[in-house]
Amino acid sequence: MSLLRKLSAISYQLSAISYYLSVISYQLSVIIYQLSAISYYLSVISYQLSVISYQLSGFSFQLMG
Repeated sequence: MSLLRKLSAISYQLSAISYYLSVISYQLSVIIYQLSAISYYLSVISYQLSVISYQLSGFSFQLMG
């Protein structure tokens, strides 16, 4: 019975470790999702700024011409 108890305790500890690793994996996936969303919004802002810069350069070219 002692061996069975030890194996049961090891099994419990391994399942606890597996649970904590799955929680960490979930948290990391949430962080990655948030970072990808931030990256997307920053790329949209960068694109909008480049469009504004292009329009301003065209406007200044018209003023000079």
